[in-house]
Amino acid sequence: MTKTPLNLDFLLNEASFIILEDLAIFRSKLITDLKLMKIEGHIYEAANLKNAYEITSNKKIDFIISDWNLPDGSGLDFLKNLRADPVYKNTPFLMWTTQNEVKNILDAITAGATEYICKPWTHTELEEKILLSWGKIYGISKN
Repeated sequence: MTKTPLNLDFLLNEASFIILEDLAIFRSKLITDLKLMKIEGHIYEAANLKNAYEITSNKKIDFIISDWNLPDGSGLDFLKNLRADPVYKNTPFLMWTTQNEVKNILDAITAGATEYICKPWTHTELEEKILLSWGKIYGISKN
């Protein structure tokens, strides 16, 4: 029986994450930040869209962190495709990028991103965005 990810305990102890980022140094930094948050679930890594689609097709991912610019397409297209899939229609999705123009932020939010974060980020910013994203979907907060 699969547990329903409705609480913060699930996020910290069981939630599976995917990090879609082409640069290994950023993937490594994100993993370090997730571990500092005490995230204990499985963290999948994808360096491109092809890998990300393979992972999301074969595993149930509870939280998605995706870069915008990728070598084989865009994180925005990845977001749109996942939102069209009933399995990922409401999965927390954090879009992150160097593109901090208002239009890009609005495009991501309109397409279904739960939150948006700009590079470079701080550990505190990432933690806040993850908790905010989780809370928007499941109606819970850190407090």
